[in-house]
Amino acid sequence: MNMMKTTAALLLLSILLSVQSDYLPKPFVELLDRAKMHFEKPFGLETTPLIENRQMNYEYALKYPKKQYEIRYAVRPLDQMIAQHEEAQRNKKEGDVSIHPNKLYSAMLTATVLNVSGGKNAEITPFNKNDVKDEFNADWGATAFFEVGEEFGQDYKYCLVVALHKDDCADAYIFYLAKTKKKFAELMNLPFYALKFK
Repeated sequence: MNMMKTTAALLLLSILLSVQSDYLPKPFVELLDRAKMHFEKPFGLETTPLIENRQMNYEYALKYPKKQYEIRYAVRPLDQMIAQHEEAQRNKKEGDVSIHPNKLYSAMLTATVLNVSGGKNAEITPFNKNDVKDEFNADWGATAFFEVGEEFGQDYKYCLVVALHKDDCADAYIFYLAKTKKKFAELMNLPFYALKFK
């Protein structure tokens, strides 16, 4: 009888641990709520620790076990920037320039690529407007592929970034990192739609 109780307790503990491992960190969930985004953790990927760096902060990361392929998520809600912009517009003086946060997405992606690559430029390819709306419920999206800088990339050599923007909601960046180019074709499909706007 004691053996059955022990086995049942161990089974319950393993179920609880597997459920807990799928929980998203609270700060990431709060950002998703502010950004009006939905995230569904892809099957087969594991949460991996964040790496502090000066090139690009991000809030959540996943990797395939033993496949040297990592995905990092950075979500930037626009609510506070929009509030600051509106305040600046109310107090605007002659000669003041203030660009609405809904117009900064392309420049922000360019700056992000320069930071993450360690100063190298990369070609940015926008998504078709209808496709990005249908597939991510976004107003704009683009990709860029480049050799990643050492501080952000650590042991990885290549990065493919996907940027998404939705007016009045957020900008989001998904960084796919690998040591070889062929990993992108092999492993990108499953997690590609994990992060979308609601």
